[in-house]
Amino acid sequence: MSYYQQRNVGPLPPPALASDKLRLYHVDMNPYGHRVLLILEAKKAKYEVYKLDPLSLPEWFRTKNPRLKIPVLEIPTEYGDKYLFESVVICDYLDEKYTRNQLHSRDPYVKAQDRLLIERFNELIKGSLECFDTNFAFGSEQIIQTLDIFEKELALRETNYFSGNRPGMLDYMIWPWVERLYLLRCVNQRKFDEKRGLFPNFADWGDQMQLDDVVKKHAISPQEYFDYYKNARTHSMGYYL
Repeated sequence: MSYYQQRNVGPLPPPALASDKLRLYHVDMNPYGHRVLLILEAKKAKYEVYKLDPLSLPEWFRTKNPRLKIPVLEIPTEYGDKYLFESVVICDYLDEKYTRNQLHSRDPYVKAQDRLLIERFNELIKGSLECFDTNFAFGSEQIIQTLDIFEKELALRETNYFSGNRPGMLDYMIWPWVERLYLLRCVNQRKFDEKRGLFPNFADWGDQMQLDDVVKKHAISPQEYFDYYKNARTHSMGYYL
């Protein structure tokens, strides 16, 4: 994997992609791009990352991506490079394209249930946004309600991970936001531990996810997240894209 920094190449677009490599256009600390990075790593795909500055998107990127959606996956083909948007769509594509280490369940019903849980997790995303945007004063109740759903789901499945004995698509798709929730330790360690005690299955799942090699590859510490989200301007620009 290689990285390109926009500031190092000026207004010029990056070099042409190698025929056997993907390129992810990504913004630092963006959880949707974090999702895609996890899946790329889990599938052992050949890829490179082009980091963009959300406050100064180059014109060539705006031309390729008029909606300014981030992340974007660039895919080389014999007919020219193609582009995929939306993290869920990109991750589904990767799971179908690279058959090694299949992340979705082979059972259509289980796959559908996992998709529903990913959609349900959007409520946690909304709650965490409100929580972080208000200096952690509001929004936490929505987070608690959503975590309760996933706590009960783990108890129902009786597995270490949502996907069984190893992380799968659902695990990786929700992890970026859960990793960010650990920053609440930096706000109030006692309250964090009290809330953690309400969700023993989910807490154990989180502990195990942090030990996963794919997760560790792109992990960021709670303190780094805390420092980042204190900067409201950076947060709003980097998070919502």
